[in-house]
Amino acid sequence: MKLKYKFTLIITITMIFLGLSLNISVRKILKSNMEDSITNSLKEVMKSTRESIKYTLSIRDYIFKDKALVQEADYLIEYISLNYESQIQICDVNGNSIATNLLENPIEFSNNLKEVKDGKTIVNIKYNNNSLTGVLSYPLIINKSYLGIINLTKDYTPLLIDYKKATNTLTLIEIFLIIFIFTISYRLTNKIVRPIETLTSASKKLSEGNYDININVEGNDEISILSKEFINMKTKIQEQILDIEKEKEKVEKLALSRKIFFDTVTHELKTPLTSIIGYSEIMIENIVDDEEFKARALDRIYSESQRLNKLVLEIINISKGLSSINDEFINMDIAPLIKAICSDMSIKAEKYNFGIYSIIESGSVSIKPNKIKEVLINLLDNAIKYSIENSTIILNSYVCNDFYIIDVINESLPIPEYIFEHIFEPFVKSNDSSDLSSTGLGLYLCKEIIKDHDGIITLDNGYEIISTIKLPLIKNHN
Repeated sequence: MKLKYKFTLIITITMIFLGLSLNISVRKILKSNMEDSITNSLKEVMKSTRESIKYTLSIRDYIFKDKALVQEADYLIEYISLNYESQIQICDVNGNSIATNLLENPIEFSNNLKEVKDGKTIVNIKYNNNSLTGVLSYPLIINKSYLGIINLTKDYTPLLIDYKKATNTLTLIEIFLIIFIFTISYRLTNKIVRPIETLTSASKKLSEGNYDININVEGNDEISILSKEFINMKTKIQEQILDIEKEKEKVEKLALSRKIFFDTVTHELKTPLTSIIGYSEIMIENIVDDEEFKARALDRIYSESQRLNKLVLEIINISKGLSSINDEFINMDIAPLIKAICSDMSIKAEKYNFGIYSIIESGSVSIKPNKIKEVLINLLDNAIKYSIENSTIILNSYVCNDFYIIDVINESLPIPEYIFEHIFEPFVKSNDSSDLSSTGLGLYLCKEIIKDHDGIITLDNGYEIISTIKLPLIKNHN
């Protein structure tokens, strides 16, 4: 444990012990005074009520006072209750109730009966949750005649409330004092040991390889001299290691850049190859005899080969640092582009026993056609890979609220939650994916392309996967 904590802890424990001792002692004194006050109050009530009863019975001039007590019991209860703010029970000499306005008889009455019969006056103080009741039992003896027993209860809850307020106030004052003393002691101790802690912390950071540390040295004592020497040592070490760290950062950045570049190139090349391979397989296997289709297939293979050649050349230029892939935005009706993509991807879908059903609406947008084509091929390719066998992939496109919207819908098992949460981040791929060629860059690149078009791409998870693209119409596109 640190020195300042030890010193502060000792002071705090001492103050808490003294505070608790004082609190307990004061509580006992206050409680004793309160109970003494209640006892004296009940004794005064006893004297007054006894005189009231004696006076009442005497003015009536009854021959038999015990019978008089029975006849005047109701009057006496009403009179005493009103004048002394209490509840009362009048009993005969055997403790049998003659009259009462008590809702229930406290157990103290029966417990005190034997002693009261012997002529003793008993006072009990009863605590019940947040209430305080004084219980008084005394024998009614007038002119040496034992007429009966008076049992009386009086509410002293206000005294209990005052007692609790006083003790709570005392406790708060003690807590405040303890906190105040703790704060003062902590500040003083902290001021004393702060230079040592600063030097210790700096040494620990230096041992962990953190050289971005500074120590404010004040004074000329031993600790200050040690701090100055420590700063000189740190500066020399930092100067020697700084060049090594810079070279290390360059190597790490270069390695990361190469990996990202390789993954991106792989994905860029894969997009046109999908169409080329699909049409080539049909031509080689001679699946279709339609000459018009074959001509269209050859034309598609040629155009995609040209696109692939252009892409390779641009990648070479990028690797040389001469240019970057930047298509121009073109204002066009996107429907023909989508139809062509659906037609191309239908070939691959049919090969795996899937169908692509499309409902395509016209809409004028400002886009980079090759980039949007790349996005749609990627989404349809994913749908083919992960759809339930023999199901139909649906592509809907329509205009809504100044946006051109494209939905790609396929039936599939839900995407695991740990993947879905990061689905549009780079290199996200299921560990058990059957597609070993996947780099996990597809949806990330799709998101970046759509973002470049001021659009939005979303994915709804479940047994029906819905990929949605929203592209602003020309009038809304900046």
